[in-house]
Amino acid sequence: MEPQFLGRTGTAMDDLLNDFLAETAEILAEAGGAIVAWEADPADRAQLDAIFRSVHTIKGSSGFLALPRVTALAHAAEDALDQVRRGNRVANAALVTGVLGIIDRLSDLCTALGQKGAEPTGDDRDVIGALSEHKTSDDAPFEVAGVPLRREDDFGAEMQSWRSIRVPLPLLDSVMTGVTDIVLARNEFARMLRESGADLSVIASFDRLSDSIAGMRQSVSQMRMQRIDKLFAPLPRIVRDLAQEMGKKIAFQTSGGEVELDREMMENIRDPLIHIVRNAIDHGVEPLEDRVAAGKDITATISVSARQSGNQIEIEVRDDGRGLSPDTITAKAIASRILTTTEARALGPKEKLDLIFRPGFSTAAKVTSISGRGVGMDIVKANVERIGGVVELRNDEGRGLTILLRVPMTLTIISGLMVRAAGQYFAIPRGAVREILLESGDTVRIDQLGGGELATVRGEQFPLLRLENILGRERDDSDDSDDRALVIVRPGQGQSYALSVAAIHDHEELVIKPAAPMIMATGLYAGTTLPDNGRPVLLLDVQGLLAIAAIDASEAGRSHDRMAEAEAEAAAARNAVQLLLFRDMNHRVRGVRLSVIERVEEVPASALFESAGRVQAQIGDDIFPVHAAVLPGGEGTLKLLRLYDGQSVLCYPIAEVIDIVRLPDVVQPSAAPGLIAGVVLVGGDPVELIDPFWLMEQYAAGTPVSALRQPLCRLADDHDGWGDNFLAPILRSAGYRVISSDDTSGETPDVLLYLTETSAADSDADSEVPVIRLRTSVAATGPDDETVYRYDRQALLDALQRRVGGDVA
Repeated sequence: MEPQFLGRTGTAMDDLLNDFLAETAEILAEAGGAIVAWEADPADRAQLDAIFRSVHTIKGSSGFLALPRVTALAHAAEDALDQVRRGNRVANAALVTGVLGIIDRLSDLCTALGQKGAEPTGDDRDVIGALSEHKTSDDAPFEVAGVPLRREDDFGAEMQSWRSIRVPLPLLDSVMTGVTDIVLARNEFARMLRESGADLSVIASFDRLSDSIAGMRQSVSQMRMQRIDKLFAPLPRIVRDLAQEMGKKIAFQTSGGEVELDREMMENIRDPLIHIVRNAIDHGVEPLEDRVAAGKDITATISVSARQSGNQIEIEVRDDGRGLSPDTITAKAIASRILTTTEARALGPKEKLDLIFRPGFSTAAKVTSISGRGVGMDIVKANVERIGGVVELRNDEGRGLTILLRVPMTLTIISGLMVRAAGQYFAIPRGAVREILLESGDTVRIDQLGGGELATVRGEQFPLLRLENILGRERDDSDDSDDRALVIVRPGQGQSYALSVAAIHDHEELVIKPAAPMIMATGLYAGTTLPDNGRPVLLLDVQGLLAIAAIDASEAGRSHDRMAEAEAEAAAARNAVQLLLFRDMNHRVRGVRLSVIERVEEVPASALFESAGRVQAQIGDDIFPVHAAVLPGGEGTLKLLRLYDGQSVLCYPIAEVIDIVRLPDVVQPSAAPGLIAGVVLVGGDPVELIDPFWLMEQYAAGTPVSALRQPLCRLADDHDGWGDNFLAPILRSAGYRVISSDDTSGETPDVLLYLTETSAADSDADSEVPVIRLRTSVAATGPDDETVYRYDRQALLDALQRRVGGDVA
């Protein structure tokens, strides 16, 4: 709970109430986590005493301020905890739940106090009764071995020995703003002294002043720092409540609570961290029966840790749940129309995982109070990146997921490198600079690679970005080419890259302030700063430069060997046939080749209509046929698979997308042509395969035909993949073997199938191999036209039999 301070400051009582609210907010924020930790280890007498002291403090302060509801609630919790301390009551889950209920009600009351200035009327007998009804004299006494029972009077000796005062956060922020302005003035004064050639005694006095200012800035910065365990404090309660709600067993651990972080940074990452932990409980940790089936302990583990790395803080959230499935994520993204099937095929494993950061993406099957609204990880990523941080996924499918948040310790003052490009100065965070070299140096070689450039530094390759090109500016005529430098940049995530600039200026301590929203919206800048030359300078976003340049540094910067390996992996992925599993309108599980699906369309039920005995769908300004015997009833929306053969679209209504899997090698073909081409086993369950050729045939040429069976066909001119995706499955189911034009096996085909009316491969026409040409139009051009319409199955199979000969199987 964040304290809501009263707007009036005219009386001493108001000041006391404000102090009470601030202190109580801190106590309650820490108490929830402390109570859950004590529940896990009831023998921890020190934790019990700390909780008791907290509610005792609230009771004493509220009594002085005449807040009867707060006092009664705190007294009820104090009394129950004291009974445990005296051994007269058992520490169990019911007691913990009751005390947490008291904590929640106190939080609500304090929020109302801060807003209205007075305690609202109400009845708290429900939460007090829920706590007291578990109190029985028959409970077995609870003892802590080796620790004597202590009286309340003993706590006075344990109170803090140092004195402190509370300072409103706006006042602290104002002091920090003043200090940063002093630093800027000091920088400007330093520039003036350098330019004026001041006396050494004046410079010495200025140096002493600079040291004092630096010390003051450091002290004020320390005042803004808080231990990160304050950020972790509400997490145990969140985990406990959600785990109980979802029927899961979860052990929660934290470490690194002593790490300190700027208060403003902590405020900015609080919500993202809570969201990630809730996601781990909801999506990551499996139900108990699934964990048992996977051979895992029924008690899952979620850990949150923090550590300092240079001037950055790394916060790691790890769970041992199911992890992420790249193929499942891709299927969900296609079903949600976040991307098309064509775009999905071009994605690698990392890019598939990053789809969870797309707006509107959700893996939840239904909307709940926890998840499923499509507002989640995209907001997490945006909030973290807004403060100069990054989010990194480390996935181990089936075994768990780790999410790493890497954020700067403070937003206020950083060390920066000043560079020049297009006649202007820019700043780069010093922590992101790996190395600085002259572009014309002996250790640097620059090569053209496709449409870009590659810099090789002592044998290591980096993609090369030129700052002027990214900014869309021309080089300044006054720039000396001998001064051009390469800054090897190491962003928060991804591989390093080389940034070419006109010149390097200097290293400086930079005071960072937010830039105008229009400037920040470009994605190029992380803020603005005022160095000692008196001119505003924009701070470059080293991660955003890659995005604007549309260059994947992790791919372009690989060595030639690794690039070849990646190309081989990509080729293998392209050759692997993927199957889209879905549930049709009759709730039967079926599958269709992913490559024939343009995308999954979600349309209003009212978009479907019946015309000329066939169901059709209006999508935008287009009307497409729908494979449905009758018009689907009901209201709301329904999903349509859009099958596309390069010429026309056919929509197939479904209930839901299930998954994307690899098409099994063994297919049991159907006895006759029809909607179902065959059956495969996926995960041990039979799945019917949809025949896209047959479907398109019904809506293009009109009637199904029977299949024939003959030996070997070679497909030529299959530039768009139609032959491989639509024609080849039909030929194979009819008993033919099919090879592509680039097949190197050396086997002579029985027939050549050209997929266009004219072909550049006419050199094969003089060979002894029979030729069949397919056309895309239904009607022939004349009586001498020997081409076959691509969707006339019977004509095609008849032509194959005439060319090849043999008996029909």
